[in-house]
Amino acid sequence: MLGNQIAMVSPPHAWELPRRASVAAWRTFNTTLDEVFYDVGALSSGERAGLAAHAAPEGAVLVVHPGASEEPIRRFAPVDFVQEQETPGGVAVDTVVIAGVGSSALGTAALARDVADHLGRPVAGIVSGLGMSDVLSEALGGWFVFGARNALRETLAVLFDAYDLRDHVRDESTHRDMKQRFVSAGVDTDHFIYGSPDSATLLYLLLKLGGRIRRLVGHSKGNYSIENALEGWLEHSRNTGTPIHPALCIVTLGAVIRFPPDYAELYQLIGQLDCFGLLNSRLFVERIGVPGAAHSLNLAVPAHLSVRAALQTVDRLQTAAADTHASTR
Repeated sequence: MLGNQIAMVSPPHAWELPRRASVAAWRTFNTTLDEVFYDVGALSSGERAGLAAHAAPEGAVLVVHPGASEEPIRRFAPVDFVQEQETPGGVAVDTVVIAGVGSSALGTAALARDVADHLGRPVAGIVSGLGMSDVLSEALGGWFVFGARNALRETLAVLFDAYDLRDHVRDESTHRDMKQRFVSAGVDTDHFIYGSPDSATLLYLLLKLGGRIRRLVGHSKGNYSIENALEGWLEHSRNTGTPIHPALCIVTLGAVIRFPPDYAELYQLIGQLDCFGLLNSRLFVERIGVPGAAHSLNLAVPAHLSVRAALQTVDRLQTAAADTHASTR
């Protein structure tokens, strides 16, 4: 049983120092990647310093407000985020983002801030990197073959549990509620909880909050994480006869993914100079090419892909589609 798999074992004292050193080294590496690929300039110096030291692994939920609001960035376990959203009078969040390439909290918050600034309201970001098993599985397999990566990640996740290196979605309170919700929804528990914690968190939010989530935005490997979670949500829909929420808008940046046709409101943008993204995109899938743009979302990097400009394009396309639909009625 899954409960037996996550039994806590205290790490040996001799392992504690190298464990801390390894995590610190990978945190530094992920932060460097985030500074290249994400618009960290949208965050204040205090926010960047706090996020660079962020030690929680994958699956944590960050709530990021528009920069002008000066509201602090808050971090939640998934179950706590759901409870706040279900509490009357709380800060409602209808948009979730997932960054890619093993991004730490810094990259997640930077992407969420860009989206929040465009929307003018808070956005939730799911931390998609920094778990030890994620580091190793990405180093060995990358996100070129996401299904094989999930199987590898599952094995490594169970192994690292024995050394008290659990991902955030396997903290006791979240894990108990997540497993119960997945089982009742008829979703493959082992695949989603151990296969990809950022996907597990997103699927958990979709199952718990349903139509309250109206928009998903991903970048790079985060697009695959979103698609993986949506496969689970579709499995739940088919098992229970519950329809997929028709108003869900999905926006992908930097990699073109094949989504189930059930998700109709889909906008996939990729830079025409994005060799990395194009290499890892699915062929013969509709996309929106962005002239002169490459893979980075950092406005300080030449040939960047602007998140806000991309979302403005999506807004125009949605308005045009709505006008066309109204004129044909």
